[in-house]
Amino acid sequence: MTNILQKLAFATASVALSVAALDINPASAATLDFEVTPDVGPLVGETYSGSLSYDETDITGIGEEFIAVTDLDFNFFGDNYSETDGLADPEAVFFDGDFLGLTFSGEGFSFIAGFFDLSEAWFVYDIEAGPGTADITYKEPTTVPESSALLGLGLLGGGMLLVGKKVRSAKRR
Repeated sequence: MTNILQKLAFATASVALSVAALDINPASAATLDFEVTPDVGPLVGETYSGSLSYDETDITGIGEEFIAVTDLDFNFFGDNYSETDGLADPEAVFFDGDFLGLTFSGEGFSFIAGFFDLSEAWFVYDIEAGPGTADITYKEPTTVPESSALLGLGLLGGGMLLVGKKVRSAKRR
């Protein structure tokens, strides 16, 4: 009987810890894929792609916000760029919770966020062959829970399995 009580106490503690972990740190990373399609200049007809990630729990939804980009991967004109390769740290720009685009400048190019709408976001470049502009298409973000939330869910599932197993074995007796 003591063994069952110990396991039940363990399962209860596991559930409590997992719920606490979910409440304390509900962080999740949003990832956006994007495409840059030059419409003016020497790169017309080309397409360049990339992705960016940010912590969506940093967004308050009030006014203009600049959220740090935690991961950036962009392939432009044969070179790969990351969040550490720019002239300043990249930021995802929001207004009242709506995504307006990326601000980021690398060697010979810049992402410019929209002022009031995502459709105003654009890309400029200046390469040896000449300057140009491009349209940016951002895809819908995908959200991935941070590891602490996944740990909490795992503990919850493990606790539930243990409790279910003990209930089934108690019924057999």
